[in-house]
Amino acid sequence: METVGLDKHELPPTNQKRMVAFINHFVLSTVHFLNRFALDCENKFIQYEHKMQSLEASLLIIEAKLASIDALKGCSMTPQKVEVPAEATPDEQEEVVAQERDPRYERYFKMIQVGVPVPAVRNKISSEGLDPNYIDAFL
Repeated sequence: METVGLDKHELPPTNQKRMVAFINHFVLSTVHFLNRFALDCENKFIQYEHKMQSLEASLLIIEAKLASIDALKGCSMTPQKVEVPAEATPDEQEEVVAQERDPRYERYFKMIQVGVPVPAVRNKISSEGLDPNYIDAFL
């Protein structure tokens, strides 16, 4: 259809019923698309929530297993004795005594020896209300 030679004032007006039908179709298809999109997003959120719950349950199981290992438990509540050489100066003796391990941290040192990553051990220490920087002096 050529409209080059036609003046726009000479064109007949658009049929109102046809225009209403086009607008209704546009609105319905847009609403259908948005409803489908919202449903897909909600389904993905539900899937991620299930995955997170599964990971949380697995983490609790792993923590329970780690807590049940005797080697990781701080069974001995007596501080470890560090032997100081007889020829050491008093300053060196105080430094070695200051470096004695706190028995509350023994199970965390065992966790590191077993191969648990140090950041994970620090998180566990801080979750139990202890100082996570304490283990840095012994690493």
